[in-house]
Amino acid sequence: MSRYAISPNDRRFQVIVGWDDPLTTFFAQVFDLTVEAEEDDTACVLWVGGDLQALTTVAAVQAALQAYATMSPEIVARLQHDQATTRPRSAL
Repeated sequence: MSRYAISPNDRRFQVIVGWDDPLTTFFAQVFDLTVEAEEDDTACVLWVGGDLQALTTVAAVQAALQAYATMSPEIVARLQHDQATTRPRSAL
């Protein structure tokens, strides 16, 4: 699994992207930093890629994040590498 923080369009947000090996999906999370810590469930304003093969392309992650952030070419390359080097799923 990989996890990268990327620069948001608006500084009140924290944006995380990554690759989840077991689910074979990219994921993205956006947190509103202006929400108090006790309210973690409301601080998360976007969470995509939590299901098996939910987001199978970097373009799908970029589309989901377009209102919050744009991924740099370096992050795109890292995510593509993470996906390409995923071990095959076990039959179990």
